[in-house]
Amino acid sequence: MLDPVLPIAIYLLLGYLFKIVFHDNSKQLIEFIIYFSLPAIVFSKIYPLVLDQKIFGLILMFICFILFNLMLAYFIGKMMKLNRLLLATFMIMATFGNTSFIGFSYIDAFYGQDYIVYGLIYDLFGSFLLLVSVGMFIITWGSGRRNDSKSIFKSIFLFPPTLMFFVTVIAKNFEVPNFLILTSQTLGSTLVPIAMIAIGMKLELKHIFVKFHIVTMAMVLKMVIVPIIVLIGFKYFYGIDQTWVKVTIIEVAMPPMTMATVLAIKGGLDEKVAINSLVLGVLLSLFTITMYTSYLA
Repeated sequence: MLDPVLPIAIYLLLGYLFKIVFHDNSKQLIEFIIYFSLPAIVFSKIYPLVLDQKIFGLILMFICFILFNLMLAYFIGKMMKLNRLLLATFMIMATFGNTSFIGFSYIDAFYGQDYIVYGLIYDLFGSFLLLVSVGMFIITWGSGRRNDSKSIFKSIFLFPPTLMFFVTVIAKNFEVPNFLILTSQTLGSTLVPIAMIAIGMKLELKHIFVKFHIVTMAMVLKMVIVPIIVLIGFKYFYGIDQTWVKVTIIEVAMPPMTMATVLAIKGGLDEKVAINSLVLGVLLSLFTITMYTSYLA
């Protein structure tokens, strides 16, 4: 079961080595992903998908999982007696997972690109939507700043994958030329290597053990406790044989989101906790996701 993880580890290493030898190009790579790779995946996966009641049921389920995680993070942070700044940072890093860049990479590696569509729905209508709404309110609360509702709504509707989703929904009423579908599939296939190389460039190993107890608790909650609760829930109330269930559990178990880290830092939260959670989460996921997929198999 290690074979699917090894290419991801190699991409991370290549990105990290490139940064050390040359320079950090992660910003440009992430911009390419946001403006080209992700919209292409949205189009190629959503266009043939029937948007029925089942899809909306999945969206509601995914939102409930993330909100449950958020509430659990709040109570655990309170039990740890964290101040408001650290509590807000802890909640963001222990709740919002990297369900796109890293999540799609793992889904593609273990289950194939056809199942990325479930990760896409989880990411767009779960992780991203809640991050730029509820998450932004938590960030501004933690830093003592005022919430700007206008900028929050703007960031939701002007996000390229979100725009492409609405374009794709309209396009579903027409017959799209085959070359556009092939082009979107080719562009979408660039996501995994470019995303993991960009994450590798973002890895910072200095000061990795600063506030380690907070970071460790965030990782345990995000990548162990909540996924196991969700897995047990599925096992006893629905079953874990279907691939979409396995993909959902993998998405729940993702390490902290890169965008959440960036927004937390920009919003004035604790930078060391945010960065260390991202770095350790990515490295830890190589082992935890392998364990989950081995069990689910």
